[in-house]
Amino acid sequence: MPLFETHIVVDWSARSKPSPARPSRDSIWWAAVREGRALEPRYERTRHDAVENLTAFIAGELDAERRVLAGFDFPFGYPAGVAARLTGRASATTLWNWLAERIEDSDGNANNRFAVAQEMNRCWPGLGPFWGRPAGWGYPGIPTRQKDLTCREGHPPERRIADLRASEAKTVWQSAYAGSVGSQVLVGLPALKRLLTDPRIAGRGAVWPFDTGLRAPDTRETPLVLAEIYPSLLRQEVGECREDGEILDRAQVRVNAAAFARLDRRGGLAPLFAGAAGLSPDERHLIEKEEAWILGLGHEDGIRDAARMDCDA
Repeated sequence: MPLFETHIVVDWSARSKPSPARPSRDSIWWAAVREGRALEPRYERTRHDAVENLTAFIAGELDAERRVLAGFDFPFGYPAGVAARLTGRASATTLWNWLAERIEDSDGNANNRFAVAQEMNRCWPGLGPFWGRPAGWGYPGIPTRQKDLTCREGHPPERRIADLRASEAKTVWQSAYAGSVGSQVLVGLPALKRLLTDPRIAGRGAVWPFDTGLRAPDTRETPLVLAEIYPSLLRQEVGECREDGEILDRAQVRVNAAAFARLDRRGGLAPLFAGAAGLSPDERHLIEKEEAWILGLGHEDGIRDAARMDCDA
């Protein structure tokens, strides 16, 4: 029996303006597979629209007694020590709340993420750990380039345990330029909190692994599970399954959602929630409390095989 009936994959964006009316890359895309049937991928112009449409969709699935896995492509936590430095507690959940109190994100995508990043930088000596911003933007507390960081020995780790094991994963401290994820985290975590606390969903969701531990979740208790994903784990398979002229972001969410769904139907999804083999007890503790883990990391062969099977089907 599969863990979930519905599998969702979301490609997030930190754009400061609405995305173009015509579906485009580097915007928010999401795809869902319901009971093995792929639904048409969705394109969202703003984070506000994305949260509203995802909330409505997920609530409908839960009301129909379908269990839901929703994967988002940005880190769910910061390196160990960051939460305690900012909030006084070594808890990713507390840090989510801290960010939600500070991030302002309008209906049209205007947001204050660089102001919040600058506030966070002031909690450590020197200049950093956040780096990367448009050169003309007036946030002197954020260096434009990584090489301009100062007092780096006093900064938190550059990467999480998962980032050190995921090929090509970017540091959470890079907040601008190609491939950066720092800004997505800043606007993404408060968005996830809004989704989970929406009255249509509240009380029915859990965040893996913070609420569940590094184990398969009990979907009888929490039929909605949010998980961090990394679409680049299936970079080759996305390339092979991409349709002619298809926007890469669309292909990524479509192929990843189908792979998780197929793996689940084959009974192979549960082991992914245990994390990678060989994690030490100390690493597992940090992952469960502060850093999070990427669903599928350490189990690449299984999910890649599922992606290829779906592409060939």
